[in-house]
Amino acid sequence: MKLKIRAIKDGKDKNGYCGPSVISAVTDLTTGEAARLIRKQTGRKMVKGSHSSEIKRALEACNIDVRPYRVYDANERLVRLSRKNGPTLAAWLKLSKTDRTSNRVFLLVAGWHWQLVSGRRYTCGRIREIVSIKDKGIKRRARVADAYELFSDNVTKPDLDVSKPKDPNAALRSKTRRLAKSIGVELEIEEFGIWVSPPDNVTDAEDPLESGHKAADWEEALSYVQVYEEFLRIRGKKQGQRAIKSAYWQSQFKGIFS
Repeated sequence: MKLKIRAIKDGKDKNGYCGPSVISAVTDLTTGEAARLIRKQTGRKMVKGSHSSEIKRALEACNIDVRPYRVYDANERLVRLSRKNGPTLAAWLKLSKTDRTSNRVFLLVAGWHWQLVSGRRYTCGRIREIVSIKDKGIKRRARVADAYELFSDNVTKPDLDVSKPKDPNAALRSKTRRLAKSIGVELEIEEFGIWVSPPDNVTDAEDPLESGHKAADWEEALSYVQVYEEFLRIRGKKQGQRAIKSAYWQSQFKGIFS
């Protein structure tokens, strides 16, 4: 895949932070997959702020080379980049104007924020779309602390599996919720389990779950819901039998007095 700035891709496991967002914008990964790549490479449990070495390592896993990029002033003196005294993003864009062609991609840290520039195109995890470098949403006064140029003959998927893991409880959870909804049972997910509340038409005196309503997992929650399903079935059957008997005797009485 050709290296260029693309739209940031968000899947169901969206990561809205700037590091995974810029990785997504130059690869075929979603932000969730990009965050998962960083976690697998570093052992981190979650990805919010991203260090330069983490972004570099993740991009290299996608066959993207990350090289420091230097700019020089009108007197050909090296412009020092730093969070406090570095050039503003607006100034850096002017200094890099000659090099900043549409076929080159630059990765910047400005205002503690990862962002991408290619020609006059810009994106970052805050704006989340490709805009002009003149867009009013860009914080052009932010100081540029780091600047890199990206290179790749072919952007690839990483060797690590970064796909979203399948939820082992998905089918069980879906079955439990469908059944609960069909018979009026309410489910409430709590920190250490699932609370199973009886249907409104089941009184406390009738409630078959005398021992408790809190299930430790979805398998136990399903068993609780099935208890209510069976209770309602049996109760409905008894009520039906009583109704039949009542109708029978009413017809008999009518026959006698008619």
